[in-house]
Amino acid sequence: MREALLGAGAPEGIFDVIFGQDQGVVALKDPRLAAASFTGSIPGGRALFDIANARPRPIPFYGELGSVNPVVVTEAAIAARGEAVAKGYAASFTLGAGQFCTKPGLLFLPEDHGLTEALRSALDGAAAQPMLNDRIASGFASQLSSLREVPGVEVVSSADSSSPSFTPTLLATTGKQFLEGGDTVHEECFGPASLIVTYADQAELLSLLDVLEPGLTATIHGEESDVDWLRPVLPPLTRIAGRLLWNDWPTGVTVSWAQQHGGPYPATTAPTTTSVGTAAIERFLRPIAWQGFPDALLPEPLQEANPWQLPRRTDGSR
Repeated sequence: MREALLGAGAPEGIFDVIFGQDQGVVALKDPRLAAASFTGSIPGGRALFDIANARPRPIPFYGELGSVNPVVVTEAAIAARGEAVAKGYAASFTLGAGQFCTKPGLLFLPEDHGLTEALRSALDGAAAQPMLNDRIASGFASQLSSLREVPGVEVVSSADSSSPSFTPTLLATTGKQFLEGGDTVHEECFGPASLIVTYADQAELLSLLDVLEPGLTATIHGEESDVDWLRPVLPPLTRIAGRLLWNDWPTGVTVSWAQQHGGPYPATTAPTTTSVGTAAIERFLRPIAWQGFPDALLPEPLQEANPWQLPRRTDGSR
C-alpha cells in the first residue's frame, strides 16, 4: 500500500497501520494529531470522542458509531411488489453477515402484511457466515439472545449455528410490544439479525418512529399513490437520519458528490459531515481567510487567474 501510494505521488507517511487498543489511544493523544475519525461501536467511539475532547488542545473527532436503519413499507408497495421487497430486504440485512453500518435492522410493515412466507423463503438455505472477530461474534450472540427473550418477540426464521459463524435470524413483534420492549428492541443488533415491527395505521407508525434512536439511513418502500399518506412520515425520518432512500436499500453506499453518510448522535459524533463521498475531505481541511493580500502572495487556487479552475464565488456571486 505504501509503495503504491508513493508511486502515485502521495506524500511520505500518508498511510500506516497501528495494532492494539492501547496503541490507538496513544496515537489519539499525540499532540501532532490534528483530527481523527473512527468506525465501530458506540462505547468504543464515545470513549475515543471523550479522549479527543479532553486533550490539552482538543481536536475534531469524527466517530461513526451505531445505526438501526429503519425501513418503512406501505400497503401499496406490498400489493405491487411484495415478494421483491422481501427478497431485497433479506439480501440487505444479511450482506456481509449483517456487519454493514447501514444494515437495515428494523422493518416496519402494516398489520396483515402477508410477507412472512416470502421472507422465510428469501432466507431459506442461507449459509452461516463468519463475523469479523471473536469479540464481535460473542457480542452479537449475547444481544440476539436478549432480543429473543423480550416478551412478544417471535422468531420468524432462524437456524442453529455456532460462533464465530452465524445464519441470519429474522424476528417479529407488534407496534405495541415494540414500544414496551425498551432498549433491547430499539438499539442496533450488529450482525445478521433484523426485527419486523407491525403497525396498525399511520398514527401508530408515527408513534413508533418517534422512539427510534438517530441513525445513518431511513428507507421508504412505497408507491406514487402513497404520496399524501407518506408526507407526515418524512419529518420524523429526516429528524433521525442523514440519508433517506426511496425504493432502494441502504447497504448500497455510493461514493458520489451527493452522498451524505452521517447522522445525529449516536450514529455519528459529527452530524454535519459525511464519511463517504467527495465532501468527506472537508473533515481534514481547515479553512483559512486571506484578507487583503496581493495576488502574488495568494495560494494558486485564490489567484485572479484561477489556474486550478476551481468553482468559486466573488463578492457572493459565481
